[in-house]
Amino acid sequence: MIAAESRSARKCLVVLGLVLCWGSTACVAGRLGNEALPERPIAFLHWPDKAGQKRAGIFAKAGELPPQPSSKVDPARMEELQIRARLRGDEPVPLRPQLAKYPGRLMLLWPRTGQLERIDAAPLDSMPLAWSPDRKRLLIASAHRAGKAQLYEYHLERRDLSPVTVGPHEHSRGDYDARGRVLVHQIERLKSLGSSANTVHRLVAAGRVGRQLAERVPPGSLRVLPEGDRIVYEQVRPRPRQNGPTAFESSIAIRSLALGGQELRLTKGREPTLTPDGQWIVFASPSTAGYRLRRMRLDGTSRVPIGPGGTEERMPTVSPDGKFVAFVQTSNGRRRLVVRRYDGKDERVLVSSGWCEFPVW
Repeated sequence: MIAAESRSARKCLVVLGLVLCWGSTACVAGRLGNEALPERPIAFLHWPDKAGQKRAGIFAKAGELPPQPSSKVDPARMEELQIRARLRGDEPVPLRPQLAKYPGRLMLLWPRTGQLERIDAAPLDSMPLAWSPDRKRLLIASAHRAGKAQLYEYHLERRDLSPVTVGPHEHSRGDYDARGRVLVHQIERLKSLGSSANTVHRLVAAGRVGRQLAERVPPGSLRVLPEGDRIVYEQVRPRPRQNGPTAFESSIAIRSLALGGQELRLTKGREPTLTPDGQWIVFASPSTAGYRLRRMRLDGTSRVPIGPGGTEERMPTVSPDGKFVAFVQTSNGRRRLVVRRYDGKDERVLVSSGWCEFPVW
């Protein structure tokens, strides 16, 4: 287990220079007061003000970079690295060394009270993935050991961390089904050159994964249906261009985990998540004004916007009661944490300072 660094720091309501937009009328669109919000905490990755400014500046430089050519030595590996960077918050591959100088902190926010807690037990840059059905364990991914991602569980009551997967392969994403079983995404390097095998397995014991359930699943958003029989994820396909570098297109995909289950791509979009009842997929849908939140049925029908759009809306997560969606909204070059009613009517900013990513409710 990885022990916490400071228990007193966890109990602070404001840490790392984080400013909450709480109780201010400027933070509320419509009438979304504190008492309306759920009690369950949101886990998210956060960069405080100074680090957030640095991160925003580095991302701003991405538009000034010349197009990155494909590697002539190992084009398949370069394509894989570009996909992984895309799925890690669109971090440009050439700028990742600079971004690594400013790691984020794993945080918990209780929306109803505004209480904020830093998870000191988690290594820097740990990504929150999913809450267990009883909401007592948080599944996270960390690459603090030799740069290879593995999964861990943070125990909310004990306030400590325990490993879920071990090497030699990487395990970058995962999710719980309704019975608390863990599905994991595995990255296996087959050769010194070329791309890796990206597969999905069920955890059979601590540190051990079972047989392969699905293949060619990118290391991005991964959600398992409550019954544990199907997965929803972001599929990324390269789109080679004659007069420029390869572009990448993301789609929302679903597939059965039964033997021989085939992938079904539903629509263009990114970062899918599920409603608690498993009946709807909430995702970031491309539009002329940037990505906006939408929901649809598991077969891709009944696509409905969640809110008016008009801003860049990414990385959605649905509250345990199914009444709200928290997401990352880009404003003035920053990514801030926002909550909106599931019907799209009212919203408010939860965290306005610094830089926020990958919320999990």
